[in-house]
Amino acid sequence: MNASPRLLLVSLRDTHDPMAQHERACVAAVCDVPEAHIAVHQGLSDPLTADDLTGIDAVFFGGSGAYSILDPHPWKPGAMDALKRVIDARLPTWASCFGFQGLALAMGGEVVHDPSRTEMGGVELARTEAGRADPFVGLLPDRFWVQQGHQDHVDDLPQGCQRLAVGGVGCEQLTKVDGAPFYASQFHPELDVAAIVYRFTFYADHYSQGDPDGFAAKLDALRACPDTPEIRTMLRTLVRAPRG
Repeated sequence: MNASPRLLLVSLRDTHDPMAQHERACVAAVCDVPEAHIAVHQGLSDPLTADDLTGIDAVFFGGSGAYSILDPHPWKPGAMDALKRVIDARLPTWASCFGFQGLALAMGGEVVHDPSRTEMGGVELARTEAGRADPFVGLLPDRFWVQQGHQDHVDDLPQGCQRLAVGGVGCEQLTKVDGAPFYASQFHPELDVAAIVYRFTFYADHYSQGDPDGFAAKLDALRACPDTPEIRTMLRTLVRAPRG
């Protein structure tokens, strides 16, 4: 087992967004990998090539605070191609939030925008029978807490994907691509309670919306959410798995 695997973070955030570096730091911490071992590919501007995957042990597709996968961004086709290329490479992979939604669209699933079902902060999920049998998701408790932040939702998984967990507001939450070690989740496995509080506080002007008391109450609710430390074990095992 490689004690310090080489990861590729496909960043779907603007380079000037401070949360781009925060995301990299969080992935490094949860996977127990030095930040120097995480290469960053700018998915908003550059196509992903086979050379980008050379020497890489595992891949992480991140979220995107500024964009919706449903909008006609000029880089969207390239992002879809990147997801398919990594599936074909059979590298251990996790795609979170925006990456999960992109995977669903790339494979023919359905994604909708519905602010009435916004999830922000801790959400409790339950493993499905397939999740309990999975070698990585099987490391989680039957019921586990995750950190969320989204208004776009995967409402239908595409063919060729397994449902591994359910819960929350009725959208799809966790899947695996058949025949590849490619996992994707609506939640952010790289974020624990401290990290989601930091991110929420950083965007205080956006989330407070002129209601400081309401913002304070939301912040207290975030702080009260439990962590699921087993997620660290799961991701650390996945990124060190042999290439399939």
